[in-house]
Amino acid sequence: MDLLEELADVHALKAAAVLVTVVGAVLEGGRSSDTELAAFAPALHPALEERVGIMTADGER
Repeated sequence: MDLLEELADVHALKAAAVLVTVVGAVLEGGRSSDTELAAFAPALHPALEERVGIMTADGER
């Protein structure tokens, strides 16, 4: 893996960590409607997909 790929992975992991923190805070608040919670789905799916890709690539090395 070259340096740019490693940097991209680090960036993806940091972005996913921020998203986890935000979604976790919203869920802990317990006051969000189903519609508000559903608004996170479009952001969560690609973040999870990217993380799975990173894990798969790590396993292939």
